[in-house]
Amino acid sequence: MPLQKLVFATAVEALFVRELGATLSGVGRRLLRDVGLDLDHPLEVAYPLAQWKAFLRTAAEVLYPHLPSVEAHWWMGIHFVEGYLQTSMGRVLAELAPVLGPRRMLERIGADLSSGNNFSEVRLVEHAPRYVELWMNDVLDDYSSFAAGLILRAQQMAGARNVSVDVWSFDGTAGTFLIRWREAAPRALFG
Repeated sequence: MPLQKLVFATAVEALFVRELGATLSGVGRRLLRDVGLDLDHPLEVAYPLAQWKAFLRTAAEVLYPHLPSVEAHWWMGIHFVEGYLQTSMGRVLAELAPVLGPRRMLERIGADLSSGNNFSEVRLVEHAPRYVELWMNDVLDDYSSFAAGLILRAQQMAGARNVSVDVWSFDGTAGTFLIRWREAAPRALFG
């Protein structure tokens, strides 16, 4: 029996409660409730991936009605990281990210994603010191731009500058991203 892809409450809380909760209007909250996310009640332990995608689609339409879907979902990826940074694990990661640096941040992105779902797999291929190919078995959305926004924001947290995250391939589920960046000036650990 194939594994049902589930997104855990920690991921839902990061994006929809911590990051977007105060931003969502009454209409937005009602529309989310209509697709199965009632922010006025305790979260479920986990949600099927299809339902998570409906939450993303609904929030993107509510928050960014003037943008093309690809761009709106890119912003949702950035919001996801911002919400994650408001969790206890995220606060620790925010402190560590500049010390880890962009390359090591990419190495741990699979583990970070796996804390929010039961299916994420990530593989890296280094093409040059600041040029990496990242493959994800599932980009967590109908749009690869969600993962691109998430990767971009994570790289910025780690001190990368002039980051570019290009979608190399996307089959509707898995995606390959080409990531390039410039290093920021080293940050002293003690100082």
